[in-house]
Amino acid sequence: MGEVLERVIKAAEEQGKSCLSFLDELLEEEAARKEQRRVETALKISGLTFIRGIDEFDFTFQPKLDRRKIMSLPDLTFVREKGSVIFPGPPGAGKTHLAVSLALKACRAGMSIYFTAMEDLIGKLKKTMRPVAGAEAEAAANRRR
Repeated sequence: MGEVLERVIKAAEEQGKSCLSFLDELLEEEAARKEQRRVETALKISGLTFIRGIDEFDFTFQPKLDRRKIMSLPDLTFVREKGSVIFPGPPGAGKTHLAVSLALKACRAGMSIYFTAMEDLIGKLKKTMRPVAGAEAEAAANRRR
């Protein structure tokens, strides 16, 4: 906040701003920096492998995609309606790029995000289910005794 304070004080003095105007600008700057740090931290822990927006997606590479539908997704209505979006297709079709762009938009909208590859998700689920399956087998064996 020190560097922001010095910059805002200098600008206020040069522009002859009132104390209230100065304080308002200072608080706006601090709120913006805090939001920027929140987004940066959330992106670091999200698991995203890269950061790309939907505006960087090459629709000419995937002409069969309904551009209008894809471009409506970043409004995140599907999230508020507790819906899902699935991008099926072969490797290299742009599925991850689209998913990352939606995650980025959601993060900037204040939502929690977590990104993982399907292979990793299945591995984690299998690992989590092993102890449950083992406990159920042990309980069944104890009932037979």
